[in-house]
Amino acid sequence: MKINPINQALHLFSQHSRWRVLVTSILLTGSSSLLAQTPTPVLSLADSSVQLFMGVNLKTTVLLSNRRRAPGSGTAYLLLPADATGVEGTFDMNARPSLIYLAAKGPKLGSFTTGAKMVFNFIRDLSDPAYGLLPTLLYFDLKNDRWRFAVGQQMDVFSERIPNMIDGYFALAASGCAGNSSRGQIRATHYVPLGKGSKISLTLAASQPVTTYFSKDLRNNSENRGIPNAEWAVKFETGKDDQAWVPFQALELAVSGVAGSYRVFKNDTLAGAVVNTRINQPRVMGICGEYAFRLGKQFGIQGEVYSGKALGNYMGGILQTTKGNNDQEIRSAGYWSEAAIYWKKNWQTRIGYGQDVCNRDDLKGFGIQKNSTVYGNLIWDINHSFSSGFELTYKSTEYLGLRNNQGVTAMWMFQFSF
Repeated sequence: MKINPINQALHLFSQHSRWRVLVTSILLTGSSSLLAQTPTPVLSLADSSVQLFMGVNLKTTVLLSNRRRAPGSGTAYLLLPADATGVEGTFDMNARPSLIYLAAKGPKLGSFTTGAKMVFNFIRDLSDPAYGLLPTLLYFDLKNDRWRFAVGQQMDVFSERIPNMIDGYFALAASGCAGNSSRGQIRATHYVPLGKGSKISLTLAASQPVTTYFSKDLRNNSENRGIPNAEWAVKFETGKDDQAWVPFQALELAVSGVAGSYRVFKNDTLAGAVVNTRINQPRVMGICGEYAFRLGKQFGIQGEVYSGKALGNYMGGILQTTKGNNDQEIRSAGYWSEAAIYWKKNWQTRIGYGQDVCNRDDLKGFGIQKNSTVYGNLIWDINHSFSSGFELTYKSTEYLGLRNNQGVTAMWMFQFSF
């Protein structure tokens, strides 16, 4: 008889006098938001001071496009310049969006609850077509009703909202949705209750200036200057309704920002020999306004608008950061907006548009000036374990020095969670 290795491991834990096993369920998730779920623990200490959670998302995506996409497999951040041959159709099918989820809760430290979270995706970085394990979240936190402190690998505080597209890696990056990269970070959040279900949250974070979460190319002979980036956010929320299908409160408003710098080493050469080494120090700046509101329980709208410079490492600026030998910062601005319609509790449609625009002068005659995406999807949460979705997008990418391109992509997704 075959023995399930997970059950065998849990059985061994249960033999120890200090442990007891809760074989109640393993984390079950739908397609809407893995990290927002409150799972049932699979293991806890005998005194119930620590609970462990686990889960797996097996997600397959199929993408058809009549134009060549960039930069990686299974994504459609932008379109490559138009091909003179006119033969540009592409097909991609993979399971790279799959992930493993592990978390812990407890024990108590005074009034604070301790916790930890680990999420690994089956990719090396977001633009790499090869399989691997990418640590998206790896952090420890302390929280109570008024405070939360966290340290580790976390998502950006700057521009934190994200549209609900069936490929979570796409998420309108390079089309107006900045932020949502992952980097080492220390953050503190203070919650101020205002009564009647309203509150304000204030967040301040020190973060790693250069991340390779999106691509190893972002390193580009770059390193930090010994000073972390500063990220901040102020958020107002009111009108929570647990019976609503749309996962927004009646009104959510936020302002967030980032400021920092890094250094780039550049070599001047003459006849193949290095004659001078320069160190450039680009400045990173960004500010973002974020919003969401819900009408009834079945309809809502959310979005962002941002402006800044050298934000390629924060998914802004159409993934462009600096230009020229002196690494002049590329200024950019963008926005996105999305309507959420819930036909039934487990049937939803998202329709949205986003665009990024870079300052023409900063590109110095060559680069991507504008990238935009319009999309619509239908997502079906069949039950707690199975979900599926279909999405159509129309994308336009405008270049300086190269031919523009426009095209249509169609994506289908199937997900099994346990």
